Amino acid sequence: MSLNEQEISRETIFTGRVIDLVMEQVELPNGKKASREVVLHPGAVCCLAINQDNKILLVKQWREPLKKISIEIPAGKLDKADDSQLDAMKRELDEETGYKAEYWAKIIAFNSSPGFSNEELTLFYCDSLTELSDKSSMDDDEFVEKMWVSLPETKEMIANGEIVDLKTIYAVSYWENMQLRSTLNEQE
Repeated sequence: MSLNEQEISRETIFTGRVIDLVMEQVELPNGKKASREVVLHPGAVCCLAINQDNKILLVKQWREPLKKISIEIPAGKLDKADDSQLDAMKRELDEETGYKAEYWAKIIAFNSSPGFSNEELTLFYCDSLTELSDKSSMDDDEFVEKMWVSLPETKEMIANGEIVDLKTIYAVSYWENMQLRSTLNEQE
């Protein structure tokens, strides 16, 4: 049995700076019709930035939809059509934290909430970090606080609900697996 839905029509409900909202009419696999509210997003990048002390770079910032401060890995949306994902991530790392990295590796692309949004995030790993200045070149409406945290401390922050951001939890899980693989390789 096919699980595919076929789009019949699409109406734009809202066009914004960050997202668009469309209403789609679809035909279900059984031939019936249904409506789907879909959030369209240009995509985003995020990074697992690890320093020479084997600590992760996190940022604290207010998240209005949550009405609270969120602790997250550096990230940002793709907003320049000619930017590569890596160029966008390098720019975001500088803007949010004032750091640049010498080594970069793409880890994976994943979807944040595929039930209602097409947002795809690309996670990068970086290290060999250098602080460019005390002040980052953040947007006028962006306020963040940097913090360096060890893996055990980060896992504790996830366990006690201090970190609830999915991309950050995913990155920390990847980091923990990197540590485990490294330990196993050393034992061989």
